[in-house]
Amino acid sequence: MRGEIGPQFTRRIDEAEEKPFGKGSVEKPKKNREKKEFTDYERQAESMLDSHSRFFTTYAGDVSLSFRLGTKFFIDLERGEVNVDARWFEKRRYSLEQIRWALLHELTHFLDLANDSDGMMKHFDYIFEQAKKTGAHMLEKWDTACGANDAAFLAGIKKQQSTSKKQPHKTLNAVERAAYDIHHRFYNICDDIWDNSRVARKAPAYEVGEAGGQEVNRLYREKLFKSSDYRGQPRHMQFTDTLIREEMAPDETVLIDQEIVAALKRPIMFQGKQYTAREIIKRFIKPRSGRDTKASQRYFVLKMTLEPIFEELLAKDLADWEPKPPEQQEQEQRSKNPDQGAEQEGEQGAQSDKPDDGEGGNLANPFDPQYQEFAKNNPDQFSDEDVKDWLDKHIDDEKQAAAKKEQGGKDEKKTPAEKARDTQKALDTAWCERHGIPYQKLVEYRKIEAEIAPYLEEMSALWQQIVYGSGRQLERDTTGYHKTGNELDVPHLIDTYPGVVSEHPHIAAHTAEETRVMLRTDFKERLVEKPELIRVRLVGDRSGSMDAQKTRILQQCFVLLLSSLREFNTYLNLTRSQTKSKLRVETEGWIFGDTTERIKHLNGDEQMEDEQVEIIKQFARLQETLGSTYDHTALQAIRESFTDDDVAQMGKGKIMDITIEVTDGGSSNQSASRQAVDVLDALGEIVRAFQIGKTSEEENSAFETVWNKDRSEPYGARVGKDIANLLPAVTAFLKKYLGRVQL
Repeated sequence: MRGEIGPQFTRRIDEAEEKPFGKGSVEKPKKNREKKEFTDYERQAESMLDSHSRFFTTYAGDVSLSFRLGTKFFIDLERGEVNVDARWFEKRRYSLEQIRWALLHELTHFLDLANDSDGMMKHFDYIFEQAKKTGAHMLEKWDTACGANDAAFLAGIKKQQSTSKKQPHKTLNAVERAAYDIHHRFYNICDDIWDNSRVARKAPAYEVGEAGGQEVNRLYREKLFKSSDYRGQPRHMQFTDTLIREEMAPDETVLIDQEIVAALKRPIMFQGKQYTAREIIKRFIKPRSGRDTKASQRYFVLKMTLEPIFEELLAKDLADWEPKPPEQQEQEQRSKNPDQGAEQEGEQGAQSDKPDDGEGGNLANPFDPQYQEFAKNNPDQFSDEDVKDWLDKHIDDEKQAAAKKEQGGKDEKKTPAEKARDTQKALDTAWCERHGIPYQKLVEYRKIEAEIAPYLEEMSALWQQIVYGSGRQLERDTTGYHKTGNELDVPHLIDTYPGVVSEHPHIAAHTAEETRVMLRTDFKERLVEKPELIRVRLVGDRSGSMDAQKTRILQQCFVLLLSSLREFNTYLNLTRSQTKSKLRVETEGWIFGDTTERIKHLNGDEQMEDEQVEIIKQFARLQETLGSTYDHTALQAIRESFTDDDVAQMGKGKIMDITIEVTDGGSSNQSASRQAVDVLDALGEIVRAFQIGKTSEEENSAFETVWNKDRSEPYGARVGKDIANLLPAVTAFLKKYLGRVQL
């Protein structure tokens, strides 16, 4: 975790006495705060937070910013406290697990801000300028729609109000404020996709499929984005809402207008390649292994890729928009909600020119009902100005701490980089302890993962091609016989229609006219053969001849294959509701020497731990030395693990089973190894080997005998000791076989 703020929870739930500014508020502390009575819900929430206080602190790595439950949202800069409204959560029936996630979500926003404060500040200014441009266009439409009787209303929505206490010259009118909300919402939703993925990575309890992840899924389906049918909604909202709802509730299909379907599939050229909107989110916005994109980097990508589509759709929505004078709007609102008619009548004039109307509504916003629905249930209740004020104080505190440290103060605050390292180590140490993994093994695993990052990216592109590709394929086929076509079949013409060869021109011409002897090239669509299960079994040589250099190469190969296939499985699970595919991927790990041992079980086996845990545990065992090179024992064990149904499904193409052996090539029992390979091959198993490292002539000869001699094609590849040779070879092999698969 990069950042330097963290949560700390107290047992008190107090009510701040000062009025909020905007959505949330920045306040100074009041002395002698009055303690309010707890509701049962608040007591339960407080108990939950107490029991998880260490978890929150570990998540962030520091306690320079604390989170506490109160009765409204505000930031106490003097105390360094972010107060959240417990009753707001209670009113919306958030579960305790959903509150815990919401606080992690909000905390991650603060961490994102602290990690790239300069970039974030520039981005606020960018949205401000965009709001000015869009607001000017919207105001033109208001001027056209309103008459002389609406002069007071127009004056109200045109009135400029300061948006910043520290920069009073920065002003927006009500229409520009509405435009600000529109542009801000686009980036906020993209930030939330990054944020939520970040939370799931740092707190695995919220991963898809876990209990916490199911609560987040329920939160998005039942509160934040209730409907999965966006047809008829504003185009720009359909575009963004589909992206986040598919991410957070992938088990439900989102219904959208065909125009938005096309927009989401539209090819986007970026960095010399084409992507769809979903691929941009996946490849450049969401955090990935070894990459945690800063906010300014994400915003650059969005400006180049998705924002132009968003603005195009927004322009169409604004073109369709017909502003209605305030009296007409009031009448419509009264007809929809008669009980609030009198109240709205008294408040309408003041409400219309407010830059930020909270939950009260905003006549200046063409899409206000949909925006209010989003705002009222969204836990992001702190405005941009709130977080700017916090950031200013946070930066000042950091500068003071750094200055004191330069002066030799030993007990002063650590630098942000030091805190980030401490945070990550605390999280990793706790995770390792929970799963019984030596911390140093995790460190080594991360180093390997960083080394193979380019190859992981290449495999990721293959998985996207499979997941987002088509399950159908066109084939060229020459068919006959037709009256018209590409080619005349002369022998068939003469044999079938002898009258065409005649001394009488009229008979020959008439016969030729009636014939059907043309060949035609057609394209026929066929369904691609689709396996329902892919199994990849990795077999590693741990004989005494596997020195340190070979072991390192083996580790790199294993991490590449298992991590990449785990990612593929994740893609499949996330898109299953859309693709309806039954395809899943399972991996298995074996090591051999004098004996053989299965160190990672197939994903479908009972009582399997989290797969990431299994991968790292397997990685930790790849340094064991087991004696000689009896690889046939592993290959025979794999054959014995097949059930009769496995063999039958492999024969039908329903199971694609792949065994990959990584060895230095010196089989101790060449005949037994050759026979084991032949048996697997006969069953339809795709069994291949890669010889690594600097090897002897004897080892090379043994490898050729087992894997290549007298075969129709080589089953073994000698790739040498250089990682630059091994990983491309393994990647090419997987692409050769798995690249055929389509959903």
